[in-house]
Amino acid sequence: MHVNSGTTINIPKLEISPQERAENKPTQESVVAATRLLRETGLVVIESVFPRDWIAEINSAMQAVLDMGEDAHHGTHPMLEMPFMDARIIDNPFAMPIMKAAMGEKIFAYLPYGCNSTSPGSDIQWIHRDSGQLFPELPFALPVSTIVVNIPLVDFTVENGATEVWPGSHLIVDDDAVRNTPYNVCDEKRAAQLPSFQLVMPAGSVVVRDMRCWHRAMPNSTQTRRHMLALVYFRRFHHSPDAPSIFNARISEDIWSNMSEAAQEVYRFQAHD
Repeated sequence: MHVNSGTTINIPKLEISPQERAENKPTQESVVAATRLLRETGLVVIESVFPRDWIAEINSAMQAVLDMGEDAHHGTHPMLEMPFMDARIIDNPFAMPIMKAAMGEKIFAYLPYGCNSTSPGSDIQWIHRDSGQLFPELPFALPVSTIVVNIPLVDFTVENGATEVWPGSHLIVDDDAVRNTPYNVCDEKRAAQLPSFQLVMPAGSVVVRDMRCWHRAMPNSTQTRRHMLALVYFRRFHHSPDAPSIFNARISEDIWSNMSEAAQEVYRFQAHD
C-alpha cells in the first residue's frame, strides 16, 4: 500500500500492491489509509481495479442499453440483469471495506444503480453536490452518511470531460442563500477561489466519493459517449429498510390512493400495490 497525489495534481489516490491485486482484497492498512483520504479530501481513487477487456464489455453493454431508450425496456430492468449485476460491480471488494469503515457495517443501497453519461458536444455542468449536509443549520459538517462509488467504463481524460471535483468541499457549510437552491447548486465565485482537479483516470478504476463533494461534468469534445457507473450507498439511520419487519408490509393501492399527498410523502417508503 502506498498513498500519493498521483500524476495529476491533488488527486487523492490509493495505490494497491501487486499482492492486493492478485488477492482482490485490500489490506487493513490500505483500508485505513483510504478511509482517511475519504474523510479529509472527500474522495479516494483506486486506479485500474478491473481488467480492461472486461470493462470494455460492460461499456458496450451499457451503450446498448442507452441506445434502446426507456421505451424499449420490457419486463426486468436491464440494469438488474447480467453483466450489470456482476459481483465485481455491486459487491466490489475494494470499495466495500472502505465504505463500511467510514459508515459502519450496516450500509445499504438500492438497485438498479445508475450511469452518468456525457455525450459529444455536451456543455459544462453547474457546480453542485449530490447530497447536502445532513443538518445544514449546524456550523460544522458531520461524518459521511452517503457515498457514491463511480466506475469509469472508458479512460477519463480532459478531452472527454473527466469530472471536475473540489477536494475538501464536503466539509463546507453553505450559507442560507446557497443552501436553499435547487439540486444543491454551489457558489461558483467561491469555487473559483478553491483548488479543484479533473478526475483523469484509466477505465476500470474505482472512485469512492462523499456525495457532499462539489463537482461538475465537463464538456466532452470527443466523438464518443463517456460512461461511468454510479452506485449510491447509505449509512444506516434509525429503522432503515434492512431492519426486520420495516417496510415489508404492503398496503393496497385503494388505501394508498385515498391518502393525502402529505401522508403519502411521510409514508413514501411504504410498499403499495
